[in-house]
Amino acid sequence: MYDVRGDPQILIVCSLKKMSNLVTNKPCSLSLVLLICFLITPSHSDTCAFTKNWSIYIYNGIQDSTMNVHVKSADDDLGLYSLTYEQGFKFDFCESILGNTLFTGDFNYDARSVSFHVFDKEIENTIGCKYGGHANVYWLLKQDGYYLSKENKPFNDPAWVRRGPWE
Repeated sequence: MYDVRGDPQILIVCSLKKMSNLVTNKPCSLSLVLLICFLITPSHSDTCAFTKNWSIYIYNGIQDSTMNVHVKSADDDLGLYSLTYEQGFKFDFCESILGNTLFTGDFNYDARSVSFHVFDKEIENTIGCKYGGHANVYWLLKQDGYYLSKENKPFNDPAWVRRGPWE
């Protein structure tokens, strides 16, 4: 049985009688049934079951420019976005249970371009995030390259760490 209310959250109702029959016949079945119910229940974007929740922010820090941004993973193509000076793009995701999540970004403006990993194991280790927690990753594209920060700082703050130049 399921019940869809207002938002697309599904309420799963398990029959106690059927579960008690399973439990008396096989002691491990209750745990299996509960695990399956938990795994198929949709989660909200701010909650990740068994993994870390990440928010990635990408900002254009180049005056008088329009930055083309294309971010994708093996599973998700987030599309092409155009950011003017001081505009940002944000996306959220739950890290893979295998810990191998990879998002790449292609960036260009005028005749300059660069591609780099906006999220991978190295970025995760640099930023840090407790198991099952939430963390933010901030990217800033400037005239001389791209920068990373754990916190959203003003564009001229020394907390931004240069990670590479434009190609």
